[in-house]
Amino acid sequence: MIVPRRTTRLTALTALVAALTTAGLTLPAEAVIPSSAIANDTVWHDTDGAEILAQGGNVLKVGSTYYWVGSQLVHGDPYKQVNLYKSTDLEHWTFVKAILKQSGDSGDLAVGHWLGRPQLAHNPTTGKYVLVAEVNGAKGNNILFASSDTVEGDYQPVGPSTEVDGVTTGDHSVFVDGSQAYLVYVGDARNTDGTIQRNASLKLSPLNSDWTAVAKDGTGKDVVDWTVAPNGGREAPAIIKIGSTYYNFVSGMNGWNATSTSYRTTTNVASGTWSAWKTLATSPASSNSFGTQFEQIIPVTGTSGTSYLFNGDRYSQYYDGSGTTVHGIGRNAWYRLTLDASGVPTLHGDTDIDVNAAAGTLTSNPVANGRFDQSGAGTTVPQWTVKGTTGAVKVEDTTTDSSRQLTLWNAAAYSAWAGQDISLPNGTYTLSFRYRSSGGQNSAYFAVKNHGAAETHTDLSAAQSAWTTKTVTFQVTTGTVSIGAWADGPGGKWLNIDDVSIWPAT
Repeated sequence: MIVPRRTTRLTALTALVAALTTAGLTLPAEAVIPSSAIANDTVWHDTDGAEILAQGGNVLKVGSTYYWVGSQLVHGDPYKQVNLYKSTDLEHWTFVKAILKQSGDSGDLAVGHWLGRPQLAHNPTTGKYVLVAEVNGAKGNNILFASSDTVEGDYQPVGPSTEVDGVTTGDHSVFVDGSQAYLVYVGDARNTDGTIQRNASLKLSPLNSDWTAVAKDGTGKDVVDWTVAPNGGREAPAIIKIGSTYYNFVSGMNGWNATSTSYRTTTNVASGTWSAWKTLATSPASSNSFGTQFEQIIPVTGTSGTSYLFNGDRYSQYYDGSGTTVHGIGRNAWYRLTLDASGVPTLHGDTDIDVNAAAGTLTSNPVANGRFDQSGAGTTVPQWTVKGTTGAVKVEDTTTDSSRQLTLWNAAAYSAWAGQDISLPNGTYTLSFRYRSSGGQNSAYFAVKNHGAAETHTDLSAAQSAWTTKTVTFQVTTGTVSIGAWADGPGGKWLNIDDVSIWPAT
């Protein structure tokens, strides 16, 4: 993904090192800032500079290449298509083509109809690639299957779309377990009076040997391996097998809004016996999975093992922002998912993730919401602890680069703090942030503390009208660090903070 603001940080650090060298001073440890990374809370672009449009899809690895499919959803545009992108590092994505397009005014792919939740899978028995998508049917949403001889080939629908288990469906995904594939879906129900109860249950159905339809039993009825009813307000279901354990992750059901993520486990996916639902833990705490809906867990396997990425959707740029829809910047956000020794997963709200696809490892900027772009402008600051004068700490839109910033300001005299506690392995790190200041505060600074050494303050009370980057190198010996911005001043004096990051130092 192209992230212009990262270049600013690199340039500032390079200039700092050059200046110190010229002056004959000792160089500080340099941050190991990656040249590229998964940059959350930004608009992602492909290698040609076009915005990536891929909602509700999945990532499939073919050889050493990752393929990503998703729906092109643009607010106000009735036309939809399924886009295919590819990457070898999960950071730089090249647009391949649209592999399923809407046209005309009738049929499954009529312009203006729904086309969502595309899922790409490879059938090892037939050698074909299968695309499964959700389309409008006569009574609700149906499932449409399409296939291609090659992953970048022409995908052709295999017959018309169909209901599943005799009813229409909500969200779905495809789970592959060896040579068997399953449709994991939220099913509707038909009431005795013929009306439809939407999102009534969560179901799993095996696909046929070609993976182009739900398998049938001896009577021709769709096979349903397990059903949980009532659904309990869950959608966006997907399954991943890690070791001998199957994890079923789901979002809450709240329209297009971001929700918390739940999960359950089993060791026999077809038995129907699952653990009780649990809420996926987040670090730091987030009530809505850092402003996303769940889509998929992406395994990143390499020479050093396997890491996991939480593939999250954000629909703030599809709908108009009315209601409670998350207003965060960026249509997609991918976060680290870790498992403890007991297999309990935790979702980490890292602002940036550097992927080493060859090794299967992830290095991150663990500051959560470090761009202050995870939600809309307002008086709340997600993932940051705010203290002091009421209303003096808020997220505001910038006037220069279509992003958001942290502002410490009040019309009358105020004292304000916005901070975050971060868990870090012991070692040396470099903190970087951008700031502007009106000057004239009694005190204004950025603090680094509670890391096993003396607290440091970077003074920000001098007037600074242009965005300027500051860096601080620090040693962690306690497994944690606390960072934050403070301002204490008369009314009208302000401090802006943006692009906060922490990377390992050399």
